[in-house]
Amino acid sequence: MTSTISSAADRSPSSAGPGRTSAPASLDPSPARAPRRPRSRFPGAGQDRAESPGRPRQSVRWVGPEGPLRELVADHATAAGSWLLEEPHETAGCTVVPADVLRDGAPRCPGAAPGRAPLIVVLAAEEVPAELWPLALEAGALAVLPLPSASEELLSRLAELTRTRSGARLIGVTGGCGGAGASSFAARLAGAARRHGPVVLLDSDPLGGGLDLLVEASGAPGLDWSQTASLGVDDGEALRSGLPRIDEVHLLVAGDRPGPDQEDLPRVLAALCPLDGTVVVDLAAALVPCAVPHLDELLLVLPASDHAVRSAARRLREWSPPAGLTRAVVRRGGGLSAADVAEDLGLPLAVSFRDSPRGAVPLLDIRRRGADRAARELLAELLMQEPS
Repeated sequence: MTSTISSAADRSPSSAGPGRTSAPASLDPSPARAPRRPRSRFPGAGQDRAESPGRPRQSVRWVGPEGPLRELVADHATAAGSWLLEEPHETAGCTVVPADVLRDGAPRCPGAAPGRAPLIVVLAAEEVPAELWPLALEAGALAVLPLPSASEELLSRLAELTRTRSGARLIGVTGGCGGAGASSFAARLAGAARRHGPVVLLDSDPLGGGLDLLVEASGAPGLDWSQTASLGVDDGEALRSGLPRIDEVHLLVAGDRPGPDQEDLPRVLAALCPLDGTVVVDLAAALVPCAVPHLDELLLVLPASDHAVRSAARRLREWSPPAGLTRAVVRRGGGLSAADVAEDLGLPLAVSFRDSPRGAVPLLDIRRRGADRAARELLAELLMQEPS
C-alpha cells in the first residue's frame, strides 16, 4: 500500500493552513535561500551529512517553467538526496508544480496526473490564496506549500516521497477511543518485530502516561524527544543508535519533558524511514494526520463495543486516511464480534485478541497467546509485504 498517494476524496492537501489572499513574495535565488546541509548539530551525528554515503532514492519531477522557484525546489531535492527530473516518461517519487501552472491545468500534463505520483503544489508567497485550495483538491494534491516559509516541510516531504522500498516499515498504532490499549499493543508489536531486525518504538502521544513507564524503563539513559529539534533527514542512524534500548527495542520517549508536536514527529519519521528494520509509532489521535504520509500501515485499536465503534468512526472521518492504509485491531469481549466491528467501520480486520492478564508488562512479559500472539502473527504478515 502507498500511504502518500491519495485522491482528493481521501485527504485534503496540507499546508501551514489556508490564509488570506496575499501578493506573491519575490524569491531570491541566491544560495542563502537554499536549504543547507551543514555539519549536523544533532547529538551523536558523526561525519558531515554531505560526506555521508548516499542512499538510493527516486527523482522529483518538476512540471513548470525555469526560474527562482524551480531552482529553490531543485535545491530542496538535492538536500533530500534526490534530483530534479523533467523527462515526463520516467518514473519519479513525486511531482512538484508551481501554483501558476496548476491554474493552467498542470494535472493534465504527462507525469503530473494524480495516481501516477504524489502531487505537491508550491508557490512564492507568504500564505496560500483561498482560490488555490479548490484547484489543489481537484488535482489530488498531497500538499500546498508557500515558500520559503514551508521550506522544512517541503524537505521532509521530498525525503519521504523519494525514498526507495528498501527502507524501514513504518507502522502507526492509534486508539479508536480512549483506553483502547493502543500503547500496549504498540509495545507488543515492537517486541514481536525484534526477530526481524532493528526496531524503533516511538512514544508519539504527548498527553499519554509515557511508554517508558508502561514498559518499566523510566530513566533509561539515551536521547529523548527534546533532543530531536536539530534532527536532519540523514541523521536517522545517529538517532537510532543514541536511543535507550529495552530488550533490543530502541525507545524514543519524552520522559518528564514535553512530547512531540506536528513538526517534531514528521521530522523523526523522515529520518528513520531510510533505515532498515521496523518503526512502530504509538500515535495520539491529534498526530495521526501529520504521520499518515510517512506510514506503510495504520492500525486502529479498539474494544468490541458500540461505544468504541462510534468513537472510532468519528476519528476516521476527522483523519480521512488514504484508502487501504488503515486496518482494525479488535480487543474481543465487548459485546460485538471482531468481524462486526470491522464491518461497521468499513475496515479490513487485521487481528483480534483477548486482553492480557492484569499486571503483564508489554514488551517484557511475552505470552504465547492473547495480544502477544496477535502481534507476532500480524508482524509476520506485514513483513512479508514490501514497504510502500
